[in-house]
Amino acid sequence: MAIMLSDCPVRGAWAIFLPTNPEGIEVHLAYGMGIVRGMMMTLRHIVRPPITVNYPEVERNVPVRARTNLLWFEERCTGCSTCAQACPDGCILVETAPREDGTMEIVRYEIDFRLCMYCGLCTEACPYQAIQSGGRYDDAVYDFTELYRPREKLTALAQSYLKDTDGRYPNGQTQDELPLVTAMPTARSRVPVAGAGGPFGPQRPESRGSDSKGGTD
Repeated sequence: MAIMLSDCPVRGAWAIFLPTNPEGIEVHLAYGMGIVRGMMMTLRHIVRPPITVNYPEVERNVPVRARTNLLWFEERCTGCSTCAQACPDGCILVETAPREDGTMEIVRYEIDFRLCMYCGLCTEACPYQAIQSGGRYDDAVYDFTELYRPREKLTALAQSYLKDTDGRYPNGQTQDELPLVTAMPTARSRVPVAGAGGPFGPQRPESRGSDSKGGTD
């Protein structure tokens, strides 16, 4: 008599019960189709080319929409704090101060990657694509506190990324292809103001435009 063993550690094994004496029976294991299927899978992969790479000497290209480390581009940031409000973990800290021209000066911008779960909600909430996914995916450190990155560290990482990609953002576009549509200077005014054809921007929407005499339209 032979039956299938459902609790046997060997998948596909059959138990053959051979009576030996009136007091009990002797059990023998016969390895069946599970072993055969496993060996066939091994033989198929022997003749296939390897799909692995010699990391870290060889690195694969990261897809455009991959949820890797966050990159903050200060030249595109207006200090609206939308990213910090959208973050469910509260790992983004934004502190701003008003300027005389009505714009916001970014005093502090910090990201605590110890709390970040890489959900990408901040990248979706940012109206100016100032924060994007596409940074390092091998972000490992010996000191856990190094994952708390202030503004200076974030800016250095972003500028290093742009240098390696010839000024192309993680979304595949450049500043010329995707200008920051605002009629006011950004954080440090390092990028020419876009939207020169009209006085419309995040600080001055179309419904609140004014003429040269200061009156409303």
